[in-house]
Amino acid sequence: MFFSQRRFQKLHKNVVVFTTHKAGSMVLHRVLKDICDHNNIRYHSENQPDPDKLPVAKMFRGKDYIAKHNGCFGPMRFYVPSRALAEANILLHLRDPRDVLTSMFFSYCFMHRGAVPPNTGVRREVAEAGIDKFVLDMSGAEYVRYQGDYGTGGNFKEHIGNVLERYEQYQREIVGRPNTVLVRYEMMVADFSTWLAQVVSRFESVNHNETYEFAAAARAHETRRPAAENISLHKRKVTPGDYKEKLKPQTIAELNRRFSNLLTAFGFPV
Repeated sequence: MFFSQRRFQKLHKNVVVFTTHKAGSMVLHRVLKDICDHNNIRYHSENQPDPDKLPVAKMFRGKDYIAKHNGCFGPMRFYVPSRALAEANILLHLRDPRDVLTSMFFSYCFMHRGAVPPNTGVRREVAEAGIDKFVLDMSGAEYVRYQGDYGTGGNFKEHIGNVLERYEQYQREIVGRPNTVLVRYEMMVADFSTWLAQVVSRFESVNHNETYEFAAAARAHETRRPAAENISLHKRKVTPGDYKEKLKPQTIAELNRRFSNLLTAFGFPV
């Protein structure tokens, strides 16, 4: 069936999903796609092929793609403005930023594909400089010096800032809206069924029980944890609190200082 011939279910309220890099965003993407495919909802995502691929670069230049379309949008790994957010059902899926930064180091150096192969060139230089320098740089002004993306959001850094600034923007622009529901990566890995039910609840016009059962069956394997840590795999280590094992005490103390208000606002342990 050609796209032009397909008739999607029109949602009374768009579903807009925000997250961040290194927070299980591909699991979230697959769950959203399951929900949309099962209910014939148009799904707009960076992970979708054209014509449903989100034109993020154009959106940062002022194109209000969300306001001009219907369906589910996301997961967007950084805040993108739209006048449609006032009326949409918003889902914000976040992970403890200290674990995000820790995971981001392994993505930048060893996991993600890109112009520079893993553990070579600038990526090896970053690995040799160490994880503590990386996480402090990526949550501070030195972020702009890092070349390439490699799972960091670097392709759009002039629009989204460092990791600290991204969380600050979510607190400023998304948290506190009456139409926002906050879910956490930590629940996704510890209690997938409860997390999934909250995701499905953002879609008002679907049969929630049927949709939940379909997505739960399709994603049952997503709850499995790796038997051992492997720095070359995207699913390296899903256990929350990994930063406590990987970072020096003084680095953790500095991250706690930088993110102090945000950790409280988003319900992460201080």
